[in-house]
Amino acid sequence: MSTSNWISPPAHPFIPATPGDRRSPCPALNALANHGYLPRNGQNIGLWHLICAVQEVYNLSFILAALLAMTGILLCGHAFCLDLDALAIHNKIEHDASLVHANASGQQRAPTKVDPELLKSFLSYADPRRGMSLYDLAQVRISREAQLSHPLDLIHSQIGAGEAALCWLLLKEDSGRIPSSTLLQWYGEERLPDNWARPRHVIGLLNARAKAVEVANIMSSLDKSTCRGAQSSSNFQVYVLSLRTILKCNS
Repeated sequence: MSTSNWISPPAHPFIPATPGDRRSPCPALNALANHGYLPRNGQNIGLWHLICAVQEVYNLSFILAALLAMTGILLCGHAFCLDLDALAIHNKIEHDASLVHANASGQQRAPTKVDPELLKSFLSYADPRRGMSLYDLAQVRISREAQLSHPLDLIHSQIGAGEAALCWLLLKEDSGRIPSSTLLQWYGEERLPDNWARPRHVIGLLNARAKAVEVANIMSSLDKSTCRGAQSSSNFQVYVLSLRTILKCNS
């Protein structure tokens, strides 16, 4: 984190999207559009414009910013430009089990409006006073993916872990936690939070990748713990039933 809180420049006030504006399932890009770092209508965003905006506001390295921008435009864009709502095309970059957006449910595109119930559920994982840790974010991802009738494929599961990792890197305070108020404004209102500070150090590709792997490892360890707990519970139930049978036969 930097030493000073973010102050939105006069040229970039927060203005919520109006009818007709395009928005994506990505709070980071929606916030940039709502503050005018990207076109407020969310349309025809050029590659260089997208790279510069995420570098300026979120302090991503050029390589990471360019990789994310190129991926979005190549998979969802047109003529090296991007409309934000195209990022909602299902199973390109967008995937089910989003933190605050409903699933596509058979539609070509997923909803881009924040789901109030999912937002409430997401915020409930944060400690009211200390905020949300990387571990908490991994728990939310497990919860979301556990509700799917079919598991995410490997690529989209990795994207989900990467999104959680990047969220933590962008929003965390020096304590390693993200305040609930920051999460509410960034995810719920899609704005740059009032008390947020731009990351002090540049966030590079290797750093982001390492945190994504950490999220995936936390998820894997929690899944294994759950399976062991379920197996122990099952074994205990079998033991009780067997004991009852023995006692009944001896009575």
